[in-house]
Amino acid sequence: MKNYSFIIPVYSILFLLKGFCSNAHGQTADSLSYKQYSFIKGELNKLENDSMTMYFFYKKLYELQDTKKGRVDIVHIGDSHIQADHFSGIIRQKLQLRFGNAGRGLVFPYRAAKSNEPLSYKTTTNVIWDAKRNVFYEKPLPIGVSGFTIETADSAAEINLTVKDQQGLGYAFTKFTLFQEKGLQNYDITICDEFNCERGLFKSVDTSNNSFISELKFDKPIRQIILRNKSTDTLKKRTRIYGMLLENDSSGILYNMIGVNGAEYQHYSKSKYFTQQLSYLNADLVILSMGTNEAFAADFDKVLFYHHIDTLVTSIRAVCPNATLLLTTPADSFRRSKKGRVKNPDMQEARATIINYCLQHNLPYWDLYEIMGGYGAMAKWFTAQLSAKDKVHFNAKGYQIQGNLFYQALMNSYEKYIRGK
Repeated sequence: MKNYSFIIPVYSILFLLKGFCSNAHGQTADSLSYKQYSFIKGELNKLENDSMTMYFFYKKLYELQDTKKGRVDIVHIGDSHIQADHFSGIIRQKLQLRFGNAGRGLVFPYRAAKSNEPLSYKTTTNVIWDAKRNVFYEKPLPIGVSGFTIETADSAAEINLTVKDQQGLGYAFTKFTLFQEKGLQNYDITICDEFNCERGLFKSVDTSNNSFISELKFDKPIRQIILRNKSTDTLKKRTRIYGMLLENDSSGILYNMIGVNGAEYQHYSKSKYFTQQLSYLNADLVILSMGTNEAFAADFDKVLFYHHIDTLVTSIRAVCPNATLLLTTPADSFRRSKKGRVKNPDMQEARATIINYCLQHNLPYWDLYEIMGGYGAMAKWFTAQLSAKDKVHFNAKGYQIQGNLFYQALMNSYEKYIRGK
């Protein structure tokens, strides 16, 4: 078993990095343009191996654009590059502005798990929760759809969730779904609105809809809810939460982000309920963005990495048979050594392994590694004030530029599909 103790301080630093938690959508279009940076290879910014592999996703996207009806569901799975939602948040914003906004999508109360939270919503709680992320899969608490799990035995526990609008997008919701542990030992959960009025009750013994799912619809859009434990008998001892889904009544894009600091492909595969709960999201497109953590350690094994990719892809295909899968290569980065931080050649091997897997299994991919400049490019991003000091992560602006690049590549490929109709 690998020792992951090095991961914790790397990701804890993120809270202190200047600009990492700046407004994710407060940048101007010009400031987020890659063209001012000569080291970014814009001519390589395209989806590869996509001529037929993206067909069914683009077909559904075109039907949404043409009829203004229906919904396209996207799930973006990754590590710390995804958890902060700067990268995925830009993609969500641009897709929803063009095709319609079906809601904020999957969220998790990261603050209750003592981790960093996206800026498009805020959660607070009145108690201390036990928490686990999928990196530590061997420890107690099963992991579900978010890659995180929180649990409390406190009967007075509350979670307050408030969504925040983004530029041009309102995230008030008319449907709330809770991914939770059910059974006789679990507390019922009362759902209250911002005026502390009870709007619904999730009974822990109700498995009529789904063994993990409780749903509540509202007669008008709301921005804030309170989840409050309700103890009805002495058998009830805990509440365990895997995630929350926020939707509205509009047609458009629902872009779900699933990100875990330190995560690797294998961590999602080894999460007990991950794929089972993932199936509820009914994804049309699943984007996998990992590889940084696998190649960060000095004992990187490309054969084992290939196997871990295949295991997760196979398990996702089993529960999401109609979804298109798209992989992204990890960014160039540095690693620790006795000489300090040095270039990491294993990231090249991780990139090559992902591309090899995609070609052998006929999957589309987006080559961020080469687009950002290739081997050693992270030093240039750092000099341009687009990365964090660890030269592994980026700051908000760096991630947002990547989001713009991915959106442009996706739309260029989509426009090519439309021209071929």
